[in-house]
Amino acid sequence: MLNKFESGVMVIQNKSHSDEEVFSRIKSLVQKPDALKTGVSATDAARTLGIAPAMAKEHLLAAESKGFLCRDVSPDGFRF
Repeated sequence: MLNKFESGVMVIQNKSHSDEEVFSRIKSLVQKPDALKTGVSATDAARTLGIAPAMAKEHLLAAESKGFLCRDVSPDGFRF
């Protein structure tokens, strides 16, 4: 299926990477003890989701826009 992110990035993705499935996996990731202490980076999400960090960042930003996450911008980069 074709998915267009708010940034304008368009991807063809498998149904296993639907927004609902990805948001569910991101919610599980951010509830882990380490994530509760330090937050989640695009690289962390990429490892969990099995996708490229750039795509993981798009999914994290989409989850933020839906109110599932909040963003922290620091010298280390984006954390959610």
